[in-house]
Amino acid sequence: VRRWAGYFHERGHDVLLLSFENVEGCPFPSVRLPMRLPTKLAGYLSSLSPVRKILRDFRPDLLNTLYVSGYGLLGSLSGAKPFVVSALGSDLLVDYPKNVIHRIQIRRALGRADLVTTDAEILSEAAVAAGASRAKILKIFFGIDGTIFHPAPDKERPTAGEIPAITIISTRNLYDIYNLDLLIDASPLILKRIDARFIVCGDGPLREKLEERAACPGMKERFTFTGRLDPSSIAALLRKADVYVSTSRSDSTSVSLLEAMASGAFPVVTDIPANREWIEDGINGRLFPADSPEGLASAVIAADHGSMEKSRKINAGLIAEKGLWKPNMEIIEGAFIRLVSEKGRGSTGKSA
Repeated sequence: VRRWAGYFHERGHDVLLLSFENVEGCPFPSVRLPMRLPTKLAGYLSSLSPVRKILRDFRPDLLNTLYVSGYGLLGSLSGAKPFVVSALGSDLLVDYPKNVIHRIQIRRALGRADLVTTDAEILSEAAVAAGASRAKILKIFFGIDGTIFHPAPDKERPTAGEIPAITIISTRNLYDIYNLDLLIDASPLILKRIDARFIVCGDGPLREKLEERAACPGMKERFTFTGRLDPSSIAALLRKADVYVSTSRSDSTSVSLLEAMASGAFPVVTDIPANREWIEDGINGRLFPADSPEGLASAVIAADHGSMEKSRKINAGLIAEKGLWKPNMEIIEGAFIRLVSEKGRGSTGKSA
């Protein structure tokens, strides 16, 4: 969200970020909203009055909420127009099927939105199923910063016939939906066939549990848990890695996957719809069934020298074509400007 709002700030628009999360250090005006009640829905609704006041004072030309439930509900009740909802994945793929309260929030937000942005075809279809007008949906990928994430031109690759130790990396945060237990379950199967080291980047509530599981005899020296890293440090590790693994059970377009593709790591990812938009099994990576340690192990073992080199070239082209942050955000910016013009709002360049 900081990155998204930061783009518009850097482009010269007046931006105000409202969030229930920590906004400390944002280089543009930001307000942390108080969550007055512990229940999430009640907490959002209890902030409606201060949100309306802030918006009256700021007088935005456009209101954009990132996440359809919660923030989207607040936006739909705020009265601000034009109103844009940006789906992030779990809001439509996880929250919407979960319970009726989420469905009510999401259907209202989508029904009131003048524009809905998504970053995967499965997310667009989920938005339509939840009540969004297909004509109002703009699918555009978040994209990555190509000045940070790019392959190392001098990356050493094994020669044909060699069977060297390989580095396997995951850069997903340590939450249940990303299912990092699966990588630990698959690691003994991988090590029966090849020599490998595992790097787990990211942080989250499951870190201690995962570190304990990976600390069994014969495995502890194989796993490195780095914690949360800045983008440049992640990019450096991806450039050195051989295989990138994502064990996620659900995703829209994964920025982590695009970062790995851009950096030259061979993608081995779960066979879910959003990943299939980017990875063709056996062509520029490998797909494996979610929750299958045997499938993950087989896919990693199949990542030979030839397939790595082939995928590296294909993936660099895919990222250049449709996976870069700035060109994709320019499309979003153009859509926002057109929307403001069509709705007859002012030209102050403000957004919230």
